[in-house]
Amino acid sequence: MINSKRVLGIVLARAGSKGLPGKNWKPLMDKPLVQYAIEAGINSKYIDDVIISTDCEQCLKIARNLGIEVPFRRPNELSSDGVSSADVIAHALDFLNGNGRFYDMFVLLEPTSPLRDAVDVDKALEIMTNGGHESLVSVCQAEDQHPSFMFNIQADGTLVSWSGDKFVPLRRQEIQATYYLDGSVYASNTDTFLEKRTFCHAKTGAYMIPKWKAPEIDDLWDFICIEAIMKYRQENAEVENE
Repeated sequence: MINSKRVLGIVLARAGSKGLPGKNWKPLMDKPLVQYAIEAGINSKYIDDVIISTDCEQCLKIARNLGIEVPFRRPNELSSDGVSSADVIAHALDFLNGNGRFYDMFVLLEPTSPLRDAVDVDKALEIMTNGGHESLVSVCQAEDQHPSFMFNIQADGTLVSWSGDKFVPLRRQEIQATYYLDGSVYASNTDTFLEKRTFCHAKTGAYMIPKWKAPEIDDLWDFICIEAIMKYRQENAEVENE
């Protein structure tokens, strides 16, 4: 609870994954991937309850072993890759509301961002409530991916700047800061989300995520890179503690 508002943590973990089959229960270091999202919710000082919405038997078992609630098994019609996250979230909220359980706010915790932790969740919720925002998304500053450095390839193979303007090489210090949604934290007032079905609107706040925490796992190479980051941090933590 934060500012007398009840907060729900929602973990979405579909069984199917084209980019990396079985990724949500694939072991990352010493834990299945979905466990990182669940633990971020459990360890948050503001989240009152954590639930999982999944059609995956392995994820259901992991969630139960970690002691979080499994109020339902996600229906098949909400488990294909063509279904929007908004529809899945709305189903979970409507299910709980229909059983007399109401939450003022909720946080979406996606397994694909395992470097996010409870500290990020709590700081994001503080920014959202203290800033009077109705929703909040985590963002990371674009560097190499900045639009000023992007190009398009025309039908004849010609390279042109993404903006269509003449490309003028710029230094990073000369470009305006730009941010992208990194996927670590999504939060919203429940009523606002059920009305708008999106986190991004005129009353959305932002929580800055550092570059090293921003990567998401969509394929094997993402998995390998994040595992390398975790191993590096673990090894350096051990050295610092000696």
